[in-house]
Amino acid sequence: MPHVPVSLAVLFALFGMGLFASAAQADCVSACQASTYCDSEMNASGECGRRLNDCYISECNKKTYGSIAYGRKSGAFGWSHGFDDAPSAENEALKNCRASGDDCQVVVDFWNTCAAVAADGATVAYGLGDNRSQAEDGAIAECAKDGGAQCEVQAWACTGP
Repeated sequence: MPHVPVSLAVLFALFGMGLFASAAQADCVSACQASTYCDSEMNASGECGRRLNDCYISECNKKTYGSIAYGRKSGAFGWSHGFDDAPSAENEALKNCRASGDDCQVVVDFWNTCAAVAADGATVAYGLGDNRSQAEDGAIAECAKDGGAQCEVQAWACTGP
């Protein structure tokens, strides 16, 4: 299968759509280019560009969901990541949390990012970030802002496109 370079018009369209915002999305673009067969006739007719664009839209804009559940009294927690929809991610996080406590509630749903939950007694907060550290720092800061004096990270998870 020959490698066909993407036209400048397609690249400008992708930059305009924000598809080069992360390394994972850049990998997605490379994967689409590698998996899309184009011959010279397809290039001339514009069919190659349409095929690449279809691949970029369907593969590079995927949302992968996760969720974190926490029990304020029990201290139980559960998380999930890598789900195609939020309800499935929530169900898995709740199931994992309920294995250790009966007061579990979903604290945060997230997609294509990292999340963390921090708590100090009844004060519970979450943070989001591009990586675990950013999510944990955000959760601790939000917990402290909400009145927690000794906030600690209870759970974290990351998911991506």
